[in-house]
Amino acid sequence: MKKLVGVFLLLFFSHLFASSSCYQIYKTSVKPSSEINTAVFVLIDETTLFDDKLKQQVISNVVSKIAPANYVYIAKFSAFIDGHYNEKVFDFLLDVPLTNEQRHYERKDVLGRVDKCLKDQGRYVFNQVNASIMNSFLVPGNDIAKSDILYALQDFGINVISQTEASEKIVILVSDMLENSTISSFYSKGTARLINPSIELQKVDKENLFSDFGGAKVYIIGAGIVPTNLKAGTYRDPKILASLKNFWEEYFQQSNANLIEMGQPALKQPVR
Repeated sequence: MKKLVGVFLLLFFSHLFASSSCYQIYKTSVKPSSEINTAVFVLIDETTLFDDKLKQQVISNVVSKIAPANYVYIAKFSAFIDGHYNEKVFDFLLDVPLTNEQRHYERKDVLGRVDKCLKDQGRYVFNQVNASIMNSFLVPGNDIAKSDILYALQDFGINVISQTEASEKIVILVSDMLENSTISSFYSKGTARLINPSIELQKVDKENLFSDFGGAKVYIIGAGIVPTNLKAGTYRDPKILASLKNFWEEYFQQSNANLIEMGQPALKQPVR
């Protein structure tokens, strides 16, 4: 019964908040600023298999950013193959509560509805963040052969992240960060290889694949992860991880972003 009620509420809130803020829904005379404080962009690599602990780390870090005036954007990517492509899954800008002065200009019945709406809005975003993130992860057995990480980052950076005006931008990138495309492959004989960051960056430059993240702070969850479906004894050489980190640090620097932490695979500190 509780599950049915939960589904009903999710459908109700999805309809209620489909395209409007609480102030648009109830047509208030005063509408607070819609400027974004912190914009959080979650980009999930569909080709990487994650365990439950890492999935929960992604969700908990995003949920911690659900607050008034914050914007949450969730997307997934892999490669243009078998119906997969760069895809927005969910986005939402949370309203700012009315100030005491602004409340004087609204009827009490309207204020009651708006106050309830704001509470419901927070619950809605919380539920949608959880569902959207969990449904974006690779399902065991649904392996995807290619991973166009560089193209996806260029696409989201230029067309979404740099175009979003916000006081602060945070990118949570959920991926093993192992490119496997026609541009380059960080694999050799089915396992991660030691790359030369300078050579790989030259390839990125040649193909015009640097992006623009609008000065965002970047956190990576899952770098170099060894999926549990691989044979026992599979090992990631620290030299391989070091070369991978050097490459991505330079890539983000040249793409107008600051790589704060590259979790190998988990973050050591919460996203701030």
